[in-house]
Amino acid sequence: MIHRPLRALLSGLLAAVALAGGGVVAGGGQVARAAAACAADATAPGHRGRPSGDPVPVRRADGRVEQFQLFYDDPAPGSYLPFVWHRAQQEPGGAYGEWERVSATPVGPKLYQVTAIENALGRMEVFFPSLGVFCHTAEGAGTDGWGPTEGFGLAPSPYHGGIVVFREAGGRLDAFASAGGTDAMQTRTQDPATGRWGPVAGLGALPDPFAGLSQPSSVAQLPDGRLHLVVREWNRDRFWQVTERAHLESWEPWQLCADSRCA
Repeated sequence: MIHRPLRALLSGLLAAVALAGGGVVAGGGQVARAAAACAADATAPGHRGRPSGDPVPVRRADGRVEQFQLFYDDPAPGSYLPFVWHRAQQEPGGAYGEWERVSATPVGPKLYQVTAIENALGRMEVFFPSLGVFCHTAEGAGTDGWGPTEGFGLAPSPYHGGIVVFREAGGRLDAFASAGGTDAMQTRTQDPATGRWGPVAGLGALPDPFAGLSQPSSVAQLPDGRLHLVVREWNRDRFWQVTERAHLESWEPWQLCADSRCA
């Protein structure tokens, strides 16, 4: 007999495996499939227990620091996985407010990376892995709290890193994650005026068909506005670089670097 908590965890893992087995297609279909896997854990009581890992600090444009931290529920829910919690300074350098849970969607297993950033509208956005896919939520307007947790569409394979989010000079956000198949890396770009994320787009394949990438080691914006990425292979100390051919339009071919600086 399988006990209820273990059965809930196995069901979630099987759902993640089924999602991965269906393949990935750039665009809305990929985002729709990922969304189904970011469901809340109905067995989680929402009581903050012991912490997991270190807090992730994010400095807002006004100087206030907000912290994001993984905590296990007490008592533990059926997934036995932690959840993302958040607290914010009331003023720059001031005291922090109370912890609040960002989402009832569990984080992990295998990867527990939490990425948070302030968008051009002044709202915090959070990205985290859950049962094989990456999930996303954002603050609502004013005092609306956190919005629904949904699949983000970017889905790097296990041990290939997480999502890296880069803020351009004008405030636009770009998210990057490794991929497989016809693209070595995929990206989504946010409209800074509305906060809406565009469709998943690919950066092309590597010249070496046997190589795979981790998450970007660095993302930089050139003086002409184009983006430039340096990425390490996920399983060996070799680096690749790629540059936009035209900003927000297309990318040049991947190039193998002589060293980690890609000088």
